[in-house]
Amino acid sequence: MTLITDPLFYALAVPAVIALGLSKGGFVGVGQMATPVLALVMPPLEAAAIFLPIMIAQDAAAVWAAVAQVHATLALATATAVKAHIDGQEWLDVAGTKLSGG
Repeated sequence: MTLITDPLFYALAVPAVIALGLSKGGFVGVGQMATPVLALVMPPLEAAAIFLPIMIAQDAAAVWAAVAQVHATLALATATAVKAHIDGQEWLDVAGTKLSGG
């Protein structure tokens, strides 16, 4: 039976990938068992090679989410600063008019 059609491979690979995803999501240490579990049914180097594209995709998704979060926070901070600047300018204009007697 080849590796792709072997049910033992999937019985070990699916929980290992889920554990890897959990570790990326914040459950530190859970993903440490992913490669050794998969190495039970295949050579360890091949097990690590199977996880590489999965980990790259997870990292790309994490970077995309972080950039979106930063952009939203930066946009809010910029809008707040612009509003404060406009309000400050209006206050200075009104105060300047009152001080100059105009």
